[in-house]
Amino acid sequence: MTRNATILIADEDLIWIQSMARLLAGEGYRVLAARTGVDALYQARMRGPDLILLNPELPQLSGWDVCRRLKRLPGASGAKVVMLTLRGEAAYRAGADGYLVKAGQVEPTLPPVRVFRHPAQGILSEFLNRRAMAA
Repeated sequence: MTRNATILIADEDLIWIQSMARLLAGEGYRVLAARTGVDALYQARMRGPDLILLNPELPQLSGWDVCRRLKRLPGASGAKVVMLTLRGEAAYRAGADGYLVKAGQVEPTLPPVRVFRHPAQGILSEFLNRRAMAA
């Protein structure tokens, strides 16, 4: 995955979105933001991000429903969906590719916990590896 790939952050917490967007943009990624499930679904379908960081507790349409709908779409994009949750098993049942624990911090720290069903690949692992090596 290239550094100019697109990441959609879907979360109701504007401060967390802004902090995360600054962090990712500083690494060279294009960042989109959504604060409702309806907007997240729309942007995921229309803008085709490479990675979606998705909070399950979104207004209007839950992140769980957004994930399920995206994964059921015929010809769905190759976007990886990473749920921001403590409930890893529920994330996988919804069709997510992985999950991260947001831990409620104002300034995002990636990852306090990182779990993937398969070895991490692509944009998220590239970003996390660079952050780990910089620390």
